[in-house]
Amino acid sequence: MSLPRVAHLVFDLIRGGSEGQCARVAMGLARRGSVQRVAVFHRRGFFLEAVEAACGPVREVAIRRLARPGTVREIVRLARWLRQERIDVLHAWDADAAIFGQFAAGLAGVRFLTSRRDLGQIYPRWKQALLRRADRRAIRVVANAEAVRDHFAARGLPADQIVVLPNLVDLEERDRLAVAPFARAQELPAGRRLVVVNRLDPEKNVGLLIAALPLVRNEFPDAVLVVAGAGRDMPALRAQAAALGMAAAVCFLGEIHDVPALLPLCEIGALVPIRNEGLSNTILEYMAAGLPVLATDCGGNRELVRDGATGRLVPATADAATVARAWIALLRDPEGAAAMGQNGREQVERNHAREPVLDRFADLYARAAAKRAAGP
Repeated sequence: MSLPRVAHLVFDLIRGGSEGQCARVAMGLARRGSVQRVAVFHRRGFFLEAVEAACGPVREVAIRRLARPGTVREIVRLARWLRQERIDVLHAWDADAAIFGQFAAGLAGVRFLTSRRDLGQIYPRWKQALLRRADRRAIRVVANAEAVRDHFAARGLPADQIVVLPNLVDLEERDRLAVAPFARAQELPAGRRLVVVNRLDPEKNVGLLIAALPLVRNEFPDAVLVVAGAGRDMPALRAQAAALGMAAAVCFLGEIHDVPALLPLCEIGALVPIRNEGLSNTILEYMAAGLPVLATDCGGNRELVRDGATGRLVPATADAATVARAWIALLRDPEGAAAMGQNGREQVERNHAREPVLDRFADLYARAAAKRAAGP
């Protein structure tokens, strides 16, 4: 049986999130000899050159919003490209890809897959309605966590339509990048560093870590917080740190591209969202680096962070005092924290290594293509 020809549609090709997962899957399967094509809404990102080397030219789809002149024309052009490339399966990796990809797939007569990689709680109602329509048209909805599958099954999506495929971690790539010097090491404050790598948006709740820091420093005066990420909350978070007298103990790096090189310089990785989390690539980065993880019990976090085994899990509604206690517990027991980090690394090797995850995606695409050949 010939290998299916697969197209991937995603926002852009940055290193993290859905975009990074899309790039790794497309490149991995292309290197196995399968035709993989990639289209993006913004032709940019960490993986752009590598994806083009493995998969061929990346097509830009000039759609910026739903109610904009030219949107229908671009959908038609995308459908024409799918036919020209003789695509069997279109995999839409994010919300915008699902909304617009469903129409292009229908016009081109190709099978359509969507991805649900978070709980969809941050989208306006009109967007949630269009995403539900896309999911209903898809032959499979790919969730990256059991929590994501359960969330959407409880909201009416047939459970047998949802397949859970874990996030892929390219450990060879990560380990190679990790041995490079961190370019901005001189900016890091001295001390026991807890790092958070995240968008600085309200649902990511980074202010909770800043609020907990003074309580931690009462026992460990050298505890510091490193924040890697950008977003609309940056000014408010800087002001919060200053108001608490923590400006010198909180380092805001902004968005960085050498996260693997940063993590070995830190003792703990943290992620404390209050909602909307799927299976976190950030937590997997921490675990692959051998860091113990401090996380809220939100979405798929509990599928990665086993309390007392790979880190500390606190309630999604935790206050600063609760977070501080978990943080302090990790600092009090460095040997235990190191063992948690090692457990996390082994868990990533066992459940998220590149080749076994690629096998599962290859099987998904083959089954989708076979279903197409048999008719809708």
